[in-house]
Amino acid sequence: MAYFATLFVELVLSILLLKFLDANKTWTVNLIISQIFKANAITFFYVPIYLLLVSSQIHMDNCLIILKYTHVEDWWKEKIKILLKDTLIYLLSIYTIPLIVTVMLSSKYLKALSYKEFIFILEFLFIVLLLLVVYGTAYLIVLAIIKRAITAYIVGILVPFIDFVFIYIFKTVNFSGITLGMLINFLMSYSLSLKKHLFLFGIYLSYFLLLFTFLNIVMTNTLKKIDIYRGDKKSEN
Repeated sequence: MAYFATLFVELVLSILLLKFLDANKTWTVNLIISQIFKANAITFFYVPIYLLLVSSQIHMDNCLIILKYTHVEDWWKEKIKILLKDTLIYLLSIYTIPLIVTVMLSSKYLKALSYKEFIFILEFLFIVLLLLVVYGTAYLIVLAIIKRAITAYIVGILVPFIDFVFIYIFKTVNFSGITLGMLINFLMSYSLSLKKHLFLFGIYLSYFLLLFTFLNIVMTNTLKKIDIYRGDKKSEN
């Protein structure tokens, strides 16, 4: 149901986009992407649905599953592997297919995709993949520590919402944020040359990879100090 609901929303956005294209035939790839994946849609729909799908990992928190692993770090690594696989499937089915269809339907306005436009689409999808992985990792960390699914879900939703509030409510245009704001700024860099754009993509890629690595290092160290089945700190005795 989550997948169908997301696809329905994207279908509506694509139809509205094509109507806009009929009125304005000068649209570019970055404008198409920004219309399909609006910040408010990502914040209030895509991320909440994505975290619901990630919550299906709850079976991995069963004590019988945890006891199968010699080291608790191996259990966490397995959770991350499942997260990466689920996120990739979600990205390909929910984001990639509607984007390809919309771009193909819009080809009469865009003509043939240039090399730069094709590279830009791949870069954008890869950043979205890392963005979702960061949200999913934050959710899994909170869930593993406090054992409160609702609280973990709220924390996961609040991460993109913080950027949304600063950028769209407080109008801090120059504030790139920590997650969603970075994605928005990347869309705004479309006009740069291909060389500069690839360099900027390298910076964004490094940032999200470092953020993902930092979260996992913090969690690995935390696992050594808590009873993972209960979530409390281990006795010092």
